[in-house]
This record gives sequence, structure tokens and C-alpha cells, in this order.
Amino acid sequence: MLDLNVTLVFQLANFFIAVYVLNILLIRPIRAIIKKRNGILEGMEEEAGSFEYQASERLTNYEAELTRARQDAGLQREEGRAAGVTEQQQIVGEAQKGARDILTETRAALEAQAAATLAELRGKVDGLSARLADRLLKG
Repeated sequence: MLDLNVTLVFQLANFFIAVYVLNILLIRPIRAIIKKRNGILEGMEEEAGSFEYQASERLTNYEAELTRARQDAGLQREEGRAAGVTEQQQIVGEAQKGARDILTETRAALEAQAAATLAELRGKVDGLSARLADRLLKG
């Protein structure tokens, strides 16, 4: 069986002293290192969370700016189209007015030319009729 004697007491004392010394030399420094590491990890987790939040905020702002830019581009495109249609109508109107002016001038010139030709022919008719009458009477 188990004998309880003084050696057991010394061994127990020796064990507790070894545990105390190991606690001071190994366990406490290891616990401090583990606490420090856990603190660093928690800080890094908080920093990562902060970075994720900032990234999501930037992404949201970027998407909002992109949407706003698309809307502005659409508005500018529509304004450009409207300005183009207005300019097109103005150019077509000017071209039509120019065509009407040219047509009016051409008609006036043709009428004047026709009147001049008619007057010239009327002037020649008297001479031609006199010649014709003269030939008929002589002949």
C-alpha cells in the first residue's frame, strides 16, 4: 500500500515550489504574451471592421456619384438633343426661306424676261405686219 511519511511531505512541498517557480517563470509570462496577443488581435479586428465600414461608405458614395453622373449625362444628352432639334429647325427654316426667296427672284426674273420678250415681239409685229402687208400688196 501507500506509506505516508516525511518524504511525501517533502515531495509535496517540492511539487508546490516547482509549480510556484514555473508559474512565475513560465505561466505568467506566457499568459501576459497571450493577453497582449489577444489585445493586438482585437485591435486588428476593430481596425479591420473600421476599414470595412470605410470601404462600404466609399462604395456607397461611389455608387451615388456614379448614379448622379449618369443622370447628369442623360440630362446633358437630352439638352444636346433638344438644342440639335432647335438648331435643325432653324437651319431648315432658313433654308426654306432661302429657297422661297430664290424661287421668288427666279419668278420675277422670268416674268420680267417674258414681259421684255413679249414687248420685243410686239414691237416686231408691227414691222412684220407692215412687211407682210407690203408683200401682199406688191405681189
